[in-house]
Amino acid sequence: MISKHTIDQRVVTSLNHWGVHHLALVRFGSNDLVYALIGITALWFLVRKLNSRNPDRNSKEFLLTFLKDGLLLFVVPVGIAVITSELISQVYVRQRPFVAMSGVKLLVPHGSDGGMPSHHVVFMVAVAVMVYSVDRKMGYILLLVTLITGIARVSAGIHYPSDILAGALLGWIIPTIYLRVVKLKWS
Repeated sequence: MISKHTIDQRVVTSLNHWGVHHLALVRFGSNDLVYALIGITALWFLVRKLNSRNPDRNSKEFLLTFLKDGLLLFVVPVGIAVITSELISQVYVRQRPFVAMSGVKLLVPHGSDGGMPSHHVVFMVAVAVMVYSVDRKMGYILLLVTLITGIARVSAGIHYPSDILAGALLGWIIPTIYLRVVKLKWS
């Protein structure tokens, strides 16, 4: 007999039932890893800029270059991705699994607003893509952190897997287009 539930719903149900027994992991992965990604990225960027610093430049010049490069590498492309994500979720409102599905428990505090696409994943993938454009190894590490977050957010009952995939696509496409248009060169 074929189930009436979609693959999205079956995956949410399975991961949510697993998550009930692993609350600490779900809570850490669904919310805290985004802050870890921000910290890792900020530290990576600072070390990279300090290592490429021209000793003939004064501190003010270094700071201005640091801020300009940070703006162009992260703030603009990631900001465009996140704003686009927010606009999409205003137009396409999809109830979150914990609201729409009986038997799915909300495992971390969260509002019942729409969840498509996952803004966490859009943000995290966009950051990872920008880092990857400069440092592939670090980019892969950030993508792994993002994957864990996506799984945790499905486990928490916050998102469907398709919300995560849509967020990943959006977080990948916008920075990729940005990189092709702006043609940045980084040290």
